[in-house]
Amino acid sequence: MQNPFSSKSDFLKVFRTGDFARISDGLLFYEGRQDTQVKIRGYRVDLSEIEKAVVKLPIVKDAVVLAFTSDTSEQVLLCFIVPKQTDKSVDAKDIKQLLEQSLVSYMIPEIILTDNIPLLINGKTDRQKLLGFYKNSKINGEAEKIDFNYNNVPITHIMKAKILFSTIASTIGISDKRKISVDSNFYELGGNSLNSVYTVLKLREKGFHIGITDFITSKSIKDILFKLEVDSSSETNEDVNPQQYVLEMLNDSHKKEVINMITESFITKADLERWLLPDINKEDYTVLMEQLWVPLLEKNFSFVLKSPNNELVSVALNFDARDEPEVVIHSKLNIIFDFLEHIEQPVREQQLPKGKNKIFHTFMMATGNELDASENVIVMRLMEQHCLEVAKKNNFAGILTTNTSPLTQQLGTDVFNYKVMLDYQVNQYVTPEGSKPFAKAPDDQRAVVSWKEINYSK
Repeated sequence: MQNPFSSKSDFLKVFRTGDFARISDGLLFYEGRQDTQVKIRGYRVDLSEIEKAVVKLPIVKDAVVLAFTSDTSEQVLLCFIVPKQTDKSVDAKDIKQLLEQSLVSYMIPEIILTDNIPLLINGKTDRQKLLGFYKNSKINGEAEKIDFNYNNVPITHIMKAKILFSTIASTIGISDKRKISVDSNFYELGGNSLNSVYTVLKLREKGFHIGITDFITSKSIKDILFKLEVDSSSETNEDVNPQQYVLEMLNDSHKKEVINMITESFITKADLERWLLPDINKEDYTVLMEQLWVPLLEKNFSFVLKSPNNELVSVALNFDARDEPEVVIHSKLNIIFDFLEHIEQPVREQQLPKGKNKIFHTFMMATGNELDASENVIVMRLMEQHCLEVAKKNNFAGILTTNTSPLTQQLGTDVFNYKVMLDYQVNQYVTPEGSKPFAKAPDDQRAVVSWKEINYSK
């Protein structure tokens, strides 16, 4: 194609290679091939990473990983494997079990054993031939003759049931369709906080609507089926049931419990901190919180949620982004905060309103480890709702947040309607000293800086 960036005779043409990269601080960072990046069940997945893990197996001679778009428009991971000659007796189940030791569940592909990998004239893999082979085998295979268990589904709900069952199967990753019936429980089938939200969003794309709270509080698939509506008003009018939890603005009576919750949550669940363990310990969080405590109380932007029996279930620590206290950190936690400042500072200074009392910064949030998947999502929605109320009450222009977990990223973008300002690949971060503390993080682990402008007309 014609080069739009230069008119010099030596640079009249540029070539579309299919590679993609990002520019940061004037440097070009190569991030991979466009055709190897896919989204599976709400997660960003690099096919080349899976391929590397497969070919490392001693029983594998050659392998190709591809993404196949199913009849329900879901992406399915496929891995075509040529076993070593001496391992002809190996089956797909053996390979899956081996891959479970090195890959997370959503990256485990469907295994197809083959005698060879077809090639094009130029020596590259004939992907279309492999995908065609898979599609034909699915059409002709016995597995496709097994349908979902539609027993006890009213005839008037069959169409909805087909959409619901197939969506749940694809988002959770259930290959045996017979496992899903109206009596099944979403979480017992393998559902969690993230794929519950993702399932609701996929149903929405297919024209069927249910509030997230309605979905996650349903005891069975039957409950979900009867709440599923074609009218999208079912989402906007849903009751989050805030009466179930009590909001209290942060005060000294919460101190011990809040420090304990922040510590336990970030030590056991945080996506960044896990790459620094065991160099980070509980005492580090105590030291940090002791420095932050008085400023948090003085600003009065932070709050906790309590259960009906007066137990702390979550905490939200918030500041004015341009009026945050200086803290001295001698532990490895400084790596976390330096990283967050590295990605937030350009957004804050170049793209957001200037001055104090403009940017409401959700600094730290934590939920209790005792919450189950459905309770966790409900509490997170309530915290978001209360953050908006506190920010509005104090006349902020908007809310700034950085999400490092797939769940909060999904909620932020698709449910809470935040605008993504920066999507950063975590393992690319380099400290001022030149080290890469998150180098072992997978390529699909991201940190997403997001902004939501507050609408005062509502």
